Amino acid sequence: MKKHCSLIVIALLALVLIPVTGYSGDYQKAAVTHSSGFEKMKALVGVWEGKSDMGKGPETIRATYELTSSGNAVIERLFVGHPQEMVTVYYDFGGKLNMTHYCSLGNQPHMELINQGDNSLTFVLSKKNPNLTSLKETHMHMLNIKISDKDNIINTWTLYEKGKKKSDVVIPLIRVKS
Repeated sequence: MKKHCSLIVIALLALVLIPVTGYSGDYQKAAVTHSSGFEKMKALVGVWEGKSDMGKGPETIRATYELTSSGNAVIERLFVGHPQEMVTVYYDFGGKLNMTHYCSLGNQPHMELINQGDNSLTFVLSKKNPNLTSLKETHMHMLNIKISDKDNIINTWTLYEKGKKKSDVVIPLIRVKS
């Protein structure tokens, strides 16, 4: 009986381990079709600089856009090298461009693309999933990216406080040539 149980255990282990030992670590990446908005974001990959007044007079702002996650996400770093550096991740969800902004205010508003022109992308806070504890907390509520040409963009961030628009933060950026 012991011999019979041992054979069953060995057979079960073989069934589990044989498929694992055959795995080479390679997998076929599924073909992904991205939205035209995502393709516009991919075109921004690179290093950008500009000057903007953030309340203390004009200061130099550095931003980077990087393609990651097998080409399925764009990471924006804004105020690179400053304590208030922020990260925004752009990605397609359900065939539509979305973004999550990891803000220096300590929250992470989730926005969806609501309008796309030939030279602009406009995001607004998601009604279904704003990713905030309250709509009254201070947060970035909207972003418009105006693409003047392949080397010039203007980001306009709309700040809300106590449920109402407080101000726009306009950041013109020029692509840094390497």
